[in-house]
Amino acid sequence: MSGQKRYTLFEMMVIAAAREIRDGETVFAGIGLPVLATAVAQKTHAPNACIIFESGGMKRGTPITLPVTVDDFGCFSGADVAQGMYASMAALGRGEIDVTFIGGAQVDKYGNVNSTVIGYIDKPETIKIILPGSGGACPMGCLGKRTIIIMPHEKRRLVEKLYHITTPGWLWGPGAREEVGLPPDRGPSCIITTMGILRFDPETKEAYLDAVYEGVSVEDVKANTGWDLKVAPEVKVVPPPTDEELKALRETDPARIYYPPGQLPPGES
Repeated sequence: MSGQKRYTLFEMMVIAAAREIRDGETVFAGIGLPVLATAVAQKTHAPNACIIFESGGMKRGTPITLPVTVDDFGCFSGADVAQGMYASMAALGRGEIDVTFIGGAQVDKYGNVNSTVIGYIDKPETIKIILPGSGGACPMGCLGKRTIIIMPHEKRRLVEKLYHITTPGWLWGPGAREEVGLPPDRGPSCIITTMGILRFDPETKEAYLDAVYEGVSVEDVKANTGWDLKVAPEVKVVPPPTDEELKALRETDPARIYYPPGQLPPGES
């Protein structure tokens, strides 16, 4: 990979996600990678994007301190508005949120996300891990105008069937959202991973591989996906990060709070 000495695939994932945000949009961001990617967008091509936290902090421009929980100092430091959860959830309900931005433990081919449990709730003997749970992730997936999903690309994460649906995507396919009373014109728009970008077919509502990163093959992506992943007729190659994007990312998280082990910038240990 030509950019391997400049950046990691983790950094490519965050920057690819940041590029999905448009200037002037209101972004309801989950704690973690969604916050980091939104901050990169604000520092580069989307200075007028507004970030909203579940706990009610709202800010145009990047957070002064990265939050590590949904209700800590970083959600309100330098905020333009400091309200409560009722305010953020009401904005969702009124249709004022352009982008909801979430992570999770697992995602399926219809963009449904599990952040609740690895194992079946009605079969306690199968439970391996109890995860943080929904927080605002369920209403975010239900009511945001479009949802961005960000997640490392591993077969155990991109799965054929979820243990639990925390956040509804396109549920089981065409017509499903209407059937359960959710807005049919809203839902997931893409899954950004450490290998590439998956988007959703407007007819089948199923995810397909739209683009890969430099040095990643279509075969690599399919081998690390837990279902028979459809592929676009012409898979794009995502442009590598610019120096400006890398600078924005690394300056936003100088303590590497959100960087996973083994994915620090080249030259750091």
